[in-house]
Amino acid sequence: MLVLLFIWLVLNVYLVVFTAYKYDTTNKRTNTLNCWSLCWFFEPIKEPTVRSSMALSEAEIEAMKVPYGRNQFKVSDGGGLYLLVKSSGRYWKLAYRFDGKQKTLAFGVHPAVGLEEAREKREAAKALLADNIDPGELRKQERQEIRAAVEQKNSATSVQESNQRSVQQRPVAIDEIEQRMLEARRLRILSIIARTRAYTTNETALLESLHSEGFQISFDRLRTDLAWLSEQHAVQLKCGALWGIYLTQPGLDASQGSVWIPGIQKPEATTEQEQD
Repeated sequence: MLVLLFIWLVLNVYLVVFTAYKYDTTNKRTNTLNCWSLCWFFEPIKEPTVRSSMALSEAEIEAMKVPYGRNQFKVSDGGGLYLLVKSSGRYWKLAYRFDGKQKTLAFGVHPAVGLEEAREKREAAKALLADNIDPGELRKQERQEIRAAVEQKNSATSVQESNQRSVQQRPVAIDEIEQRMLEARRLRILSIIARTRAYTTNETALLESLHSEGFQISFDRLRTDLAWLSEQHAVQLKCGALWGIYLTQPGLDASQGSVWIPGIQKPEATTEQEQD
C-alpha cells in the first residue's frame, strides 16, 4: 500500500513540474495554466488573459487567432480601446464610462478599420467625453437623422412621382373642333339606337353602323362614349363579354331634340351642318 502511495505522489509531482504550465504560442499576450491532479494543491485552476501595457501593432493583430477551446478573447490597445478577436473576425471596441454607467462603442471591423483609424476614433470619442458628450448617444442621434432624411427623401420622391402620374393621367383639353365632333358622334350614337327595334342594340352592331355613317372610331373609343352617355342617363348598359345598349327616355328625347343634354349636339345643329 505504501508503495502505491509513493508511486502516485511521484507521478503527480512529475505532472506538476513538467506539464503544469504551458505557454500559449497562438497569442503572445496570454499565458495559460494547464493543471491536472495535484494542481489544486499548488495554485487554483484558471485561464486568465494577461494584457500587456504595450500598444498593439498590425503584425500582432494579423497573427492573432482564437485559441482552441475558446470562443473569443480581448486584447487592449490602451485608453479603453481593445480588439475583440472572434472566429468570425476582429472587432474594434471602446470601453468607457458616462454618467456612472459602463458603456461600449463599436468602431468597426479589422482590417476595414485599421489600427491607426481605430486610434483616431478613440481620441475623437475621448474628446467628446471631455466635453460631457456621450459618443454612443451622439452616434444614435446621427443615425436617426440620416434615417429621417432618407425617409423624407423617399416620401418626397413618392409625392413627386404621384404628381407626375396625376399630370400624365389628367385628361388633355380638346379644342373646339374636336369638341364639336365628339358631341356630334354622341348624338349619332343615340340616333342609331333610336332607329332600332325596341331601342336596343349591342356594341358590335353599333360600331358597324357608325363606320358606315363615316365615324371611324375604335372599339375602346366607342365604349368610352357609351360609358359617358350612361353617366348622363341617356343609355343603359348591360355589361358582359359584349355590351348590351338600351336607349332611355332622356336619350330618346335628346336624339329628337326635345331636350338638350350638355355634351351632346342638338339635332338641328346637325341638320344645319348637312345643309351647309
